[in-house]
Amino acid sequence: MAKINIRPTSAVYATYKRLSYQPWTAIAEFVDNSTQSYFDHREELKSLPGFKKLTIDITYESNKDGKDTLTVIDSAYGMEWEDFERAIILDRTPQKTDGRNEFGMGLKTAACWFGKKWSVISTRLGSEFGYSATIDVDKLKNEKLDEIDADIFETEPSEHYTIIKIENLNKKLTASRTVWKIKELLSNIYRQDLRSGEVVITYNGTELKYNDPAIYEEELPDGSTERWRRDVEFTVDYEGRELTVKGFIAIRIPASVRDAGLTLIRRGRVILGGPEKNYRPIELFGDSNSYTYQRLFGELHMDNWPVTQAKDDFDWHTSGLEEQFIEKLQSFTKPFRVKAEQIRVRQRVKTTDVIEKVVEGLQKAAVIKEASIQPINEGYTDFSSANHSKFEQSDENNGFSKESSSNEEVNESAINTGIIISGPTSYETTFEYMNIKYTFIVEFETMTPYSSWVTLSRSEEDIYNIRLNMRHAFFKPFIDNKDFSVVMTKLVIAIILAEIESVKISYDGRIEASSIRNKMNKILTDLALQS
Repeated sequence: MAKINIRPTSAVYATYKRLSYQPWTAIAEFVDNSTQSYFDHREELKSLPGFKKLTIDITYESNKDGKDTLTVIDSAYGMEWEDFERAIILDRTPQKTDGRNEFGMGLKTAACWFGKKWSVISTRLGSEFGYSATIDVDKLKNEKLDEIDADIFETEPSEHYTIIKIENLNKKLTASRTVWKIKELLSNIYRQDLRSGEVVITYNGTELKYNDPAIYEEELPDGSTERWRRDVEFTVDYEGRELTVKGFIAIRIPASVRDAGLTLIRRGRVILGGPEKNYRPIELFGDSNSYTYQRLFGELHMDNWPVTQAKDDFDWHTSGLEEQFIEKLQSFTKPFRVKAEQIRVRQRVKTTDVIEKVVEGLQKAAVIKEASIQPINEGYTDFSSANHSKFEQSDENNGFSKESSSNEEVNESAINTGIIISGPTSYETTFEYMNIKYTFIVEFETMTPYSSWVTLSRSEEDIYNIRLNMRHAFFKPFIDNKDFSVVMTKLVIAIILAEIESVKISYDGRIEASSIRNKMNKILTDLALQS
């Protein structure tokens, strides 16, 4: 009987550049090793006087000669000779396989994917020696080498670190979008480590951060608040083992097509998840235009579930395991799916922001100048005492009381459609227009959709009272957008300025039919050009 030698030669290192990594998943292989080294020796490291946190510094250096480099430096426990050998040699799994570096292949495969030449330098806490070795992938391929040289050097026992440097890169990380995605997705993958405060990861000097989304809180009829978040815990039987799932599901505010969905985590790092990469099976989330697809999110820890070698997916596509997982989640997610479809979140706008943006826009367009804004005191806008000598548009019998024109906070509970408007109802705005000083007392009315859209009166010379109905029924298709409040208020001010100027320049009190329209067109054009 003949025998066949199936042991791969060192040339196999060159094939790793064809693996289906992405830059962030390849870098994650290095971060997995660093974080696992820290977790395995956390107590020893934290007992050191100068040790505060694990630091992992990722640096991409772009050089004019094209010889870019990628370097990863950590302050973890470091490696003694046996571990150092294992990190370099093929088919050497770590002694512990219940951590993030269970396959023992990540450093080799990711480094070869990135570049044709890479080196490792490391020393372990308490050791008197450090080790360094360089892998030249092309040299291994061409010369079929079975051994490489390693340097052994003396170190202080207090030193502990690992440095990985990759040169002659197969993959360049210079595109701004790629760099942005690396930072964003690494922040997501290691969200749990970053939340803990024990781990600091930097990319080219920028510290990575992860921000948790806000969770929807519903105000109930009895005045209490329900926070739409639920803990999840269940098991799935698979090949005689119980695979565990533990975490939470929730409804996010605001909705986001990009960021909603489930994040599946294993041994403290994300396997499936991140912006545009979250897990959203159609059985749970429906179509991409559904509110569930945009609002339902959660984090599920699946520590003993099988994963692919690249740790970018679960190994569950051919065994029916994924279907069992989805089926178990159905009952947990059902009430959240129903609620997600029911929520209609209205945008909020502050009256202060509206009036400030309007005045700022008019000043930038050089329509007015020397403007100032002040919320006014209670009773300042008294329509019952206004002078209507030239402006007959004001309606004394429109049902408004003195109380409604005071400087009260707008009652959000009374606004059941459109945007939610809050803040003082009235403002005194002083400015110069066409070399004349004016005072506009602007009141935002929000109570009824069927009162007049705009009412105008003059209380004294060049002092005008304006009441603007922010919820007029005619504008219902647009008032759900908070930005429309500013546009509408600018339009009203433009109309009134045109009206005032037309009256001012008339000789006998009569105004040409086109006068107001033409002046308003001029103001709106100036505003449009400024925008």
